[in-house]
Amino acid sequence: MNASDETEVLPEAAGCLCPSRRGPREEALPCDLRSEKETRAFLQQQAGCLVAAPDKVISRGGSAERRCFRVTDGVVRLVRYYADGRRQVTRFAFSGDYFGLSQAERELAAEAVSPATLLEFDLGRLQQLSDCNPYLARQLADALRAGVDQATEHVVLMGWKDPRQRLAAFLRMLHGYLGLGDVVSIPMSRIDIADYIGLTAETVSRAFAELRRRSIVEDIDRQLLRLDVSALGRFVEDGL
Repeated sequence: MNASDETEVLPEAAGCLCPSRRGPREEALPCDLRSEKETRAFLQQQAGCLVAAPDKVISRGGSAERRCFRVTDGVVRLVRYYADGRRQVTRFAFSGDYFGLSQAERELAAEAVSPATLLEFDLGRLQQLSDCNPYLARQLADALRAGVDQATEHVVLMGWKDPRQRLAAFLRMLHGYLGLGDVVSIPMSRIDIADYIGLTAETVSRAFAELRRRSIVEDIDRQLLRLDVSALGRFVEDGL
């Protein structure tokens, strides 16, 4: 975030639901918040805090779910379960991401991939607050756009017929979220990856072996890979 994000003053939201702001008050109202920094601190006070161990269910999903979440640390997977026992991982939510803002996402189960810390919001309350605070309204709009962008990226990824290209496209996406230089953390299991990119775990393992053979990826340890980022990009586009 640049310095202008902290100091820019936006016009007061037209849909404000705050009570009268005259007279002394013990707590700030959403309309009083004049920066992104103040808004983040206010949201922290409004939210519940959840700490989830790996594979812990955060939300079972369904039409009655009225919560949404923001990941502050760790990774969460959104999962659709089918009656025949199959599952599909539809999204990974990373630190800073909201999930559950749309009805479609609230229908899905949410589970921790790695140790995760989350802020938990009542969706109706969060929407009311955003009506009173343009910084929060912008943050939620950006979060919805980010979710759409990731869904689009997933559709494009699934369009690759070659399993090796599909895995390479996933690693390129993951590097954008968790990469540091040419190193990327892989917090999810091979089964999680397989259920996200529509392959079997065995096919994912063979695809990893081929990328290693081509020196596109190199194991550092169980959850860290070194990538030849340029070669990875060429392989995604050309399969060469």
